[in-house]
Amino acid sequence: MYISNKNKGVVLLSVLMVILLLSSIAAYLGNKYFISLKRFAYLEYQTHAINYYRGVESISINRIKEEIDANKKYLPRNHPLLNDTFSYEANNGFIKTTVKDISNCINVNSLVRLENNQLKDNSENIKRVKKLFDLLQIDEIYANEFIDQAIDWIDKDSDPRPYGLEDYYYTGPLVNPKHYSGMRYFYDLNELKSLPVSRIIGWNHIVENFCALPITERSYININTFKKGEGIMLASAFEELSIDDAEYVIFNMPEEGFDELNTFFNNFSNIDFGDVYTDINFSTNKFLLVSELITDEFNSKSQITIYYGNNKNGDILARTYNGI
Repeated sequence: MYISNKNKGVVLLSVLMVILLLSSIAAYLGNKYFISLKRFAYLEYQTHAINYYRGVESISINRIKEEIDANKKYLPRNHPLLNDTFSYEANNGFIKTTVKDISNCINVNSLVRLENNQLKDNSENIKRVKKLFDLLQIDEIYANEFIDQAIDWIDKDSDPRPYGLEDYYYTGPLVNPKHYSGMRYFYDLNELKSLPVSRIIGWNHIVENFCALPITERSYININTFKKGEGIMLASAFEELSIDDAEYVIFNMPEEGFDELNTFFNNFSNIDFGDVYTDINFSTNKFLLVSELITDEFNSKSQITIYYGNNKNGDILARTYNGI
């Protein structure tokens, strides 16, 4: 049978179109199959990661309990618990963990205290926050706004404090998007971004000096675990202590730390501390457990806040996962 050159071109073009179409379908199906495999691998990693993090969490709580019980009320900054990185094998990878002391940050929830099931102002912590903002050279009016807006967020009433904000002010006609006070403790530091004054103070100042722990106990600092560059946090705890003097204290602190208050003050008898705005301790009951799971394909991180209180159980205050 004779086929003209013109018809040959049409047949060839049709064949090429069919091949191109089949190639596109094959590529599409192959891509879908690859994505499905990737998704399955990620779901498997996600399940394993949570189990690994919970296992490391349990091991770390036991390690904290052993160290605190062994050292009683004494935990210096050179202690292996706060300096070592603990590593564990995992499927196609490993998990590494560090433990940090977070007792020296200012817990924003400690601006109030619970008394007879009523929230009251915590005057000592309020003084410490005011001293901190004074050291940061932030105007007193903004310090008052921060304190009152934070307390109005926590308290249950709808009556704004002198420098505070309640729902009416958050939801005024000029405010967009609408904001409401939480009427609860802050669970995460990022929630402080809801306070209008945080934009004036500067987020870096808040992140570097505050934390959000859902407890309102009278806070204390572990005088033994301050490090170079944290002078402003130490200075905020004392009425008369300057940043320079605080850095001097930290620099000249013995690595093994102190275990008695009089010894500490006698060691720095040339320093004017003034009144104390928080309890001073030599150990720690608030820890941040930071873990990272690294495998051939995926990475993720975990941050767990542990409170080792009077019940000595190692209570979990917060869990944050990234990457799973």
